Amino acid sequence: MVTITALLLAYLVGSVPFGYLFVRTVRGLDVRTYGSHSTGAINVIRVGGIWIGLATLVADAGKAAVVVLVAAAAHMPATTVAAAAFLVMVGHAYSLWFLVKGGRPAEGKSVACALGILIGLAGIGVLPWRLALAPLGVWVFGLVVPRVLTGRWYWISPATMLASLCIPAVVRAAHAPSPYLALSVAMTALILVRHRNNLKRLLAGTEPRLGQRAPLAADVRPGLRGSAAQQRTPTSAPRAEGGRS
Repeated sequence: MVTITALLLAYLVGSVPFGYLFVRTVRGLDVRTYGSHSTGAINVIRVGGIWIGLATLVADAGKAAVVVLVAAAAHMPATTVAAAAFLVMVGHAYSLWFLVKGGRPAEGKSVACALGILIGLAGIGVLPWRLALAPLGVWVFGLVVPRVLTGRWYWISPATMLASLCIPAVVRAAHAPSPYLALSVAMTALILVRHRNNLKRLLAGTEPRLGQRAPLAADVRPGLRGSAAQQRTPTSAPRAEGGRS
Protein backbone atom coordinates (compact mmCIF):
# COMPACT_ATOMS: atom_id res chain seq x y z
CA MET A 1 0.00 0.00 0.00
CA VAL A 2 2.85 2.35 0.83
CA THR A 3 4.45 1.67 -2.55
CA ILE A 4 1.22 2.32 -4.44
CA THR A 5 0.71 5.59 -2.54
CA ALA A 6 4.27 6.69 -3.29
CA LEU A 7 3.87 5.96 -7.00
CA LEU A 8 0.55 7.78 -7.16
CA LEU A 9 2.05 10.81 -5.44
CA ALA A 10 4.96 10.75 -7.88
CA TYR A 11 2.54 10.88 -10.81
CA LEU A 12 0.54 13.72 -9.21
CA VAL A 13 3.70 15.72 -8.55
CA GLY A 14 4.73 15.26 -12.16
CA SER A 15 1.29 16.42 -13.28
CA VAL A 16 1.74 19.94 -11.86
CA PRO A 17 2.13 22.12 -15.02
CA PHE A 18 4.47 24.83 -13.74
CA GLY A 19 5.05 26.37 -17.18
CA TYR A 20 1.34 26.75 -17.80
CA LEU A 21 0.74 28.19 -14.32
CA PHE A 22 3.63 30.66 -14.52
CA VAL A 23 2.67 32.03 -17.93
CA ARG A 24 -1.02 32.18 -17.03
CA THR A 25 -0.24 34.04 -13.81
CA VAL A 26 2.32 36.51 -15.18
CA ARG A 27 1.16 37.04 -18.77
CA GLY A 28 -2.46 35.96 -18.66
CA LEU A 29 -1.89 33.62 -21.60
CA ASP A 30 -2.26 29.91 -22.24
CA VAL A 31 1.26 28.88 -23.26
CA ARG A 32 -0.19 25.88 -25.11
CA THR A 33 -1.77 28.28 -27.62
CA TYR A 34 1.56 29.52 -29.00
CA GLY A 35 4.83 28.27 -30.47
CA SER A 36 5.25 24.50 -30.10
CA HIS A 37 2.20 24.36 -27.77
CA SER A 38 4.38 22.88 -25.02
CA THR A 39 4.38 23.86 -21.35
CA GLY A 40 8.13 23.26 -21.19
CA ALA A 41 10.80 25.84 -20.48
CA ILE A 42 11.78 26.49 -24.11
CA ASN A 43 8.25 27.31 -25.23
CA VAL A 44 7.68 29.31 -22.06
CA ILE A 45 10.72 31.41 -22.99
CA ARG A 46 9.21 32.02 -26.43
CA VAL A 47 5.91 33.13 -24.94
CA GLY A 48 6.71 34.62 -21.56
CA GLY A 49 10.40 35.51 -21.61
CA ILE A 50 13.67 34.19 -20.28
CA TRP A 51 13.00 34.55 -16.56
CA ILE A 52 9.67 32.72 -16.61
CA GLY A 53 11.32 30.05 -18.74
CA LEU A 54 14.18 29.60 -16.27
CA ALA A 55 11.70 29.39 -13.40
CA THR A 56 9.85 26.67 -15.32
CA LEU A 57 13.08 24.75 -15.94
CA VAL A 58 14.01 24.84 -12.26
CA ALA A 59 10.50 23.86 -11.14
CA ASP A 60 10.13 20.98 -13.62
CA ALA A 61 13.60 19.60 -12.92
CA GLY A 62 13.14 20.19 -9.22
CA LYS A 63 9.92 18.21 -8.90
CA ALA A 64 11.61 15.16 -10.43
CA ALA A 65 14.75 15.51 -8.32
CA VAL A 66 12.71 15.87 -5.13
CA VAL A 67 10.73 12.70 -5.85
CA VAL A 68 13.94 10.70 -6.35
CA LEU A 69 15.55 12.15 -3.21
CA VAL A 70 12.47 11.62 -1.04
CA ALA A 71 11.91 8.06 -2.27
CA ALA A 72 15.53 7.18 -1.56
CA ALA A 73 15.43 8.90 1.85
CA ALA A 74 12.37 6.78 2.69
CA HIS A 75 14.56 3.70 2.06
CA MET A 76 12.39 2.46 -0.76
CA PRO A 77 13.92 -0.25 -2.95
CA ALA A 78 15.62 0.71 -6.19
CA THR A 79 12.71 -0.63 -8.22
CA THR A 80 10.28 1.72 -6.46
CA VAL A 81 12.61 4.72 -6.72
CA ALA A 82 13.04 4.09 -10.45
CA ALA A 83 9.30 3.61 -10.97
CA ALA A 84 8.50 6.80 -9.03
CA ALA A 85 11.03 8.75 -11.10
CA PHE A 86 9.52 7.54 -14.35
CA LEU A 87 5.99 8.33 -13.16
CA VAL A 88 7.02 11.96 -12.62
CA MET A 89 7.88 12.07 -16.32
CA VAL A 90 4.63 10.33 -17.22
CA GLY A 91 2.70 12.80 -15.08
CA HIS A 92 4.35 15.70 -16.87
CA ALA A 93 3.72 14.17 -20.29
CA TYR A 94 0.13 13.12 -19.50
CA SER A 95 -0.89 15.65 -16.88
CA LEU A 96 -3.99 14.84 -14.84
CA TRP A 97 -4.42 18.62 -14.44
CA PHE A 98 -5.29 19.05 -18.11
CA LEU A 99 -7.19 15.79 -18.30
CA VAL A 100 -9.57 17.02 -15.60
CA LYS A 101 -9.57 20.64 -16.75
CA GLY A 102 -9.90 20.13 -20.49
CA GLY A 103 -10.99 16.55 -20.98
CA ARG A 104 -7.68 15.34 -22.40
CA PRO A 105 -4.09 15.10 -21.15
CA ALA A 106 -1.35 17.51 -22.10
CA GLU A 107 1.65 16.56 -24.21
CA GLY A 108 4.69 17.68 -22.27
CA LYS A 109 8.14 16.58 -23.40
CA SER A 110 9.45 15.69 -19.89
CA VAL A 111 12.99 16.78 -20.78
CA ALA A 112 13.50 18.96 -17.70
CA CYS A 113 12.08 16.16 -15.57
CA ALA A 114 14.68 13.82 -17.05
CA LEU A 115 17.41 16.28 -16.07
CA GLY A 116 15.95 16.41 -12.56
CA ILE A 117 15.97 12.61 -12.33
CA LEU A 118 19.64 12.48 -13.31
CA ILE A 119 20.42 15.12 -10.71
CA GLY A 120 18.44 13.14 -8.13
CA LEU A 121 20.29 9.94 -9.00
CA ALA A 122 23.58 11.77 -8.57
CA GLY A 123 22.34 13.09 -5.24
CA ILE A 124 21.68 9.57 -3.92
CA GLY A 125 24.97 8.23 -5.24
CA VAL A 126 23.66 6.10 -8.11
CA LEU A 127 25.47 8.23 -10.70
CA PRO A 128 28.66 10.27 -10.42
CA TRP A 129 27.99 13.92 -11.20
CA ARG A 130 30.16 13.92 -14.31
CA LEU A 131 27.99 11.20 -15.84
CA ALA A 132 24.71 12.63 -14.57
CA LEU A 133 25.43 15.93 -16.33
CA ALA A 134 26.90 14.36 -19.48
CA PRO A 135 23.57 14.41 -21.43
CA LEU A 136 23.26 18.11 -20.60
CA GLY A 137 26.74 18.61 -22.03
CA VAL A 138 25.73 16.76 -25.20
CA TRP A 139 22.65 19.01 -25.47
CA VAL A 140 24.77 22.17 -25.15
CA PHE A 141 27.26 20.77 -27.66
CA GLY A 142 24.46 20.07 -30.13
CA LEU A 143 23.32 23.69 -29.90
CA VAL A 144 26.64 25.50 -29.79
CA VAL A 145 28.57 23.67 -32.53
CA PRO A 146 26.10 24.56 -35.34
CA ARG A 147 26.13 28.15 -34.05
CA VAL A 148 29.94 28.30 -34.17
CA LEU A 149 30.13 26.69 -37.61
CA THR A 150 27.33 28.65 -39.31
CA GLY A 151 26.90 31.77 -37.21
CA ARG A 152 23.22 31.08 -36.56
CA TRP A 153 21.12 29.14 -34.09
CA TYR A 154 19.35 26.03 -35.27
CA TRP A 155 16.70 23.78 -33.75
CA ILE A 156 16.63 22.60 -30.16
CA SER A 157 14.75 19.35 -30.70
CA PRO A 158 17.54 17.44 -32.52
CA ALA A 159 19.99 18.32 -29.74
CA THR A 160 17.44 17.22 -27.15
CA MET A 161 16.80 13.88 -28.82
CA LEU A 162 20.53 13.26 -29.19
CA ALA A 163 21.08 14.04 -25.50
CA SER A 164 18.26 11.70 -24.49
CA LEU A 165 19.92 8.85 -26.39
CA CYS A 166 22.95 9.29 -24.13
CA ILE A 167 21.00 8.63 -20.93
CA PRO A 168 21.14 4.80 -21.03
CA ALA A 169 24.83 4.97 -21.93
CA VAL A 170 25.75 7.07 -18.90
CA VAL A 171 23.67 4.92 -16.53
CA ARG A 172 25.32 1.78 -17.91
CA ALA A 173 28.76 3.40 -17.65
CA ALA A 174 28.07 4.02 -13.95
CA HIS A 175 27.27 0.31 -13.44
CA ALA A 176 23.99 1.34 -11.82
CA PRO A 177 21.58 -1.36 -10.58
CA SER A 178 19.32 -2.84 -13.24
CA PRO A 179 16.16 -0.92 -12.18
CA TYR A 180 17.94 2.34 -13.00
CA LEU A 181 19.14 1.02 -16.35
CA ALA A 182 15.55 0.09 -17.18
CA LEU A 183 14.52 3.58 -16.04
CA SER A 184 17.07 5.18 -18.36
CA VAL A 185 15.75 3.27 -21.38
CA ALA A 186 12.17 4.20 -20.49
CA MET A 187 13.17 7.86 -20.08
CA THR A 188 14.74 7.95 -23.52
CA ALA A 189 11.79 6.19 -25.13
CA LEU A 190 9.30 8.63 -23.59
CA ILE A 191 11.28 11.70 -24.66
CA LEU A 192 11.59 10.42 -28.22
CA VAL A 193 7.87 9.61 -28.40
CA ARG A 194 6.99 13.09 -27.12
CA HIS A 195 9.15 14.60 -29.85
CA ARG A 196 7.28 12.92 -32.70
CA ASN A 197 5.54 16.19 -33.60
CA ASN A 198 8.88 18.01 -33.56
CA LEU A 199 10.13 15.49 -36.11
CA LYS A 200 7.10 16.19 -38.28
CA ARG A 201 7.72 19.94 -38.07
CA LEU A 202 11.41 19.46 -38.86
CA LEU A 203 10.50 17.53 -41.99
CA ALA A 204 7.92 20.15 -42.92
CA GLY A 205 10.33 23.03 -42.28
CA THR A 206 8.08 24.62 -39.65
CA GLU A 207 10.02 23.82 -36.48
CA PRO A 208 10.94 27.09 -34.68
CA ARG A 209 14.63 27.80 -34.19
CA LEU A 210 16.31 28.72 -30.93
CA GLY A 211 15.58 32.35 -30.13
CA GLN A 212 12.55 32.53 -32.38
CA ARG A 213 9.69 34.10 -30.46
CA ALA A 214 6.18 32.73 -30.60
CA PRO A 215 3.61 34.86 -32.48
CA LEU A 216 2.34 37.73 -30.29
CA ALA A 217 4.61 36.83 -27.38
CA ALA A 218 6.68 39.98 -27.86
CA ASP A 219 3.53 42.09 -28.14
CA VAL A 220 1.98 41.13 -24.82
CA ARG A 221 1.54 44.28 -22.78
CA PRO A 222 0.96 44.58 -19.02
CA GLY A 223 -2.73 44.22 -18.32
CA LEU A 224 -3.43 42.28 -21.54
CA ARG A 225 -5.01 39.19 -20.11
CA GLY A 226 -6.10 35.75 -21.35
CA SER A 227 -9.14 36.18 -23.58
CA ALA A 228 -8.17 39.67 -24.76
CA ALA A 229 -4.73 38.49 -25.82
CA GLN A 230 -6.13 35.47 -27.59
CA GLN A 231 -8.52 37.59 -29.60
CA ARG A 232 -5.50 38.83 -31.51
CA THR A 233 -5.09 35.87 -33.84
CA PRO A 234 -1.49 34.65 -34.19
CA THR A 235 0.05 33.55 -37.46
CA SER A 236 -0.71 29.91 -36.65
CA ALA A 237 -4.18 29.37 -35.29
CA PRO A 238 -4.19 28.81 -31.52
CA ARG A 239 -5.39 25.57 -30.09
CA ALA A 240 -8.31 25.22 -27.76
CA GLU A 241 -7.89 25.47 -24.01
CA GLY A 242 -7.77 21.71 -23.65
CA GLY A 243 -5.20 21.30 -26.42
CA ARG A 244 -1.75 19.86 -26.49
CA SER A 245 1.10 20.86 -24.25
